[in-house]
Amino acid sequence: MSLNLEDIKNINIDILTPKEKQKCNEAFLAFDKNGSSYIEKDELRRVLEEMGQKPTEEDLIKMINEVDSTGRGAIGREDFLKVIAYHKLVQQTSDEEDIKLAFIALGGNEDKSGSVDKQKLLNIIQNEFNLTIDLNRLIKEMSPNTNELKYEDFRNLLQN
Repeated sequence: MSLNLEDIKNINIDILTPKEKQKCNEAFLAFDKNGSSYIEKDELRRVLEEMGQKPTEEDLIKMINEVDSTGRGAIGREDFLKVIAYHKLVQQTSDEEDIKLAFIALGGNEDKSGSVDKQKLLNIIQNEFNLTIDLNRLIKEMSPNTNELKYEDFRNLLQN
């Protein structure tokens, strides 16, 4: 996925939890070897090489330019946090879309109305995926008085 500076500039880093921000700051400090408060091209190269990658000069410049909102030719802490927040938002959106598609495939409607038959869900998970979790208990806890799962219950079941 290619990042777009406009997308990143508009990201609110408050979607990151305080713990995630702390981890990001620790990672940023690990990248910022010279303590300049920026991840410069050589620092980015070093870290990527430590991870087994072999970026070209062009790769490094492109990576930095995709996120550098200051035009300094390096990645500042705020830009770094925005990239992480952007990726978190993309992942959340992707997860939600996957859940919606599964809901539809199991009998729910595209507008998230309708429901999924509990027995059908149990059969698929136990027989087609060979999972041995006590799904029956989880489903009863989420929706004890019905044989169907509404979208919210279905999503909560898959996210927990």
